[in-house]
Amino acid sequence: MSQIKLLHSGGNGVILAAPSSNPASDRTLTLPGDADGTIATTATAGKILQVLQTVKKDTTSSANNGFVDISGMSQAITTTGSNKVLVRFHLHGGTEGGYAFNVRVARTTSGTTTNDLLIGDAGSGQVRSTTGGNSNHASWETFYMSSEFLDSPSAGTHTYKLQWSTGPQPGGAPTMYLNRSARDNATNDPRGTSVITVMEVAA
Repeated sequence: MSQIKLLHSGGNGVILAAPSSNPASDRTLTLPGDADGTIATTATAGKILQVLQTVKKDTTSSANNGFVDISGMSQAITTTGSNKVLVRFHLHGGTEGGYAFNVRVARTTSGTTTNDLLIGDAGSGQVRSTTGGNSNHASWETFYMSSEFLDSPSAGTHTYKLQWSTGPQPGGAPTMYLNRSARDNATNDPRGTSVITVMEVAA
């Protein structure tokens, strides 16, 4: 295996070495020709090491006063060391006029789910959520919700997911809809998409 050693005046140096296994084809490292720069490593704090995403285009619904998982809105990521995870999501949905739509983000690691990663402080019985509380005035209205935060899990495989709830409602739980309105009229009402993205960030 060939290598090039660049010596410092103090005696030590930097070694540029060929890969340990034969690559499928020649690889080229191109240096900038119009400015100085440095080579970033995985140890550089704040560097994005991997990006994973789930996009949900179909619809789903739920009628629950308590929080339950939103079908199809989860994404797993495996991290190392003390690296962090940047979680970002966007939701499109609707509900019957006058009712709430509450969302929170949760993380499952080794079979244990933590659902208070990013929720509001306790009040006098209000629903503690990441976002939501969007109350439509009519069944054809839809709304768009988004949020992001930087999580600090331990090393391992983590599944981030979104959960939803109507909250306590008199007379039972109205139905919440993802990627559509409650009316879902074929002529006038929109259908949209929802996304959850997770990124490993070097600590």
